[in-house]
Amino acid sequence: MAYNRLNQRVNKLELNYDNFMEEFTAILHRQAFTTSESNKG
Repeated sequence: MAYNRLNQRVNKLELNYDNFMEEFTAILHRQAFTTSESNKG
């Protein structure tokens, strides 16, 4: 029983971490793109 709860919590943390990584990567790509665009002009 305790293993199932632990497994559930780990899966939830993993999902949250994956979501964070995707959002953070998108922000970095956007920032890099806007920085490179502003340096061209």
